[in-house]
Amino acid sequence: MVSADLSPHTVLLDFDGVLSMNASGLLLRALHAGINRHTELPVEATALQFKAISAFPQHDSLRALFMGLGIERHLDEEIGILRSSLTVDGVGMTLSEGVEEFCAGQRARGVRLRVFSTMDERTARRSLLDGLFDPRDFVSLGHASKAAPGTYTALLAAEDESQPHRWTLVDDSPLALRAAKIAGLRTVLMRGDVFTDDDVRPFTSYIDEEVASFGELGALLGTGKVSGDLVPAAGA
Repeated sequence: MVSADLSPHTVLLDFDGVLSMNASGLLLRALHAGINRHTELPVEATALQFKAISAFPQHDSLRALFMGLGIERHLDEEIGILRSSLTVDGVGMTLSEGVEEFCAGQRARGVRLRVFSTMDERTARRSLLDGLFDPRDFVSLGHASKAAPGTYTALLAAEDESQPHRWTLVDDSPLALRAAKIAGLRTVLMRGDVFTDDDVRPFTSYIDEEVASFGELGALLGTGKVSGDLVPAAGA
């Protein structure tokens, strides 16, 4: 049987590309438009940069990008636009299908859900989670990077958690999943429309499972395949 001293399973959920599956692509479009207000950059080049920095602290990563392009004086203005955006080109950011049902189902199982995102309380799209998550459910990243294993080990230490395999990160960024896996967490890639197979392929050894929806994620966690909840078979 499962040991009684197991800590509750905790699932860390990214927002952009996970809780809101379309937010990641819309933010890419918004970043491209912001850059092109000040200097020309092909959308393909913007996408490469976006994928590289999406798991990094927002302000620091965008400063490096804008400095490299020679448009740093517009940084604060464009960050303000990104943080206040709920729509891009008339398309609104929305919660992914099945999020509410997933959260209710996992909480009924005693699973702890946390929002693990680079957005903060000043970010407009966070309002989409009002009523679904309490303020205490948001993990404050500050200047920490989701691409750094130390971010996860520090979080586990702060939670007095000695069983990192009882924590699962669900993210669309392979860089974030790599860091979590190195820190001992279980990892689930949420497939979306930003990171391609070629983007993911170098990181496959750091990814335990892949899903394309919250329905699939709920079914996966329900099996105990990633959460470590499976009861051993008789005689095992």
